[in-house]
Amino acid sequence: MRAIASRLGVSATALYQHFESKAAILREIRFLGVRTLMDAQEPAARVEDPIERIHVLAKHYVDFAVENRWLYKVLFYEDEVDWRQLEESERNHLVAPLREARSACEAGIALGLFRQDLDLDSAALLLWASVHGLASLIISGRISQNHPEFPIANRDNFIRSLVEEVLRSMRA
Repeated sequence: MRAIASRLGVSATALYQHFESKAAILREIRFLGVRTLMDAQEPAARVEDPIERIHVLAKHYVDFAVENRWLYKVLFYEDEVDWRQLEESERNHLVAPLREARSACEAGIALGLFRQDLDLDSAALLLWASVHGLASLIISGRISQNHPEFPIANRDNFIRSLVEEVLRSMRA
């Protein structure tokens, strides 16, 4: 809570004048984080080809993680959201990035690019888990351009390769 207060330029005590608990503060930060992530991924909405759309979603997801490390960590590494206490609209908001991947997979099936028997929910989760894992490795420094054992010369090419490997299992 001190780190959050510091980023906002207030005392930790001041936070509780506006929020009832740490969970309430993290909840609001997460909603902001998802909105920011969705804004970052907005260019993908203009890409008609579902495979290319998935590539663009992945690139912007990783870029968001790198450019917003603190927010990304709050979104995915802090205490788990209590999904039972969320309204349906709030749950839908928090899973919006996953729905974007699912929508692209669904379009891929409709165009005959992906297998007709593809489980859309599992495919979207597989894509997210893969890209999230890569983003986590990059922002933690576990892989980087200068890493002595795990160098990646070009981040965008590496993201594209990862996505291609995941998509290979989905193709018709």
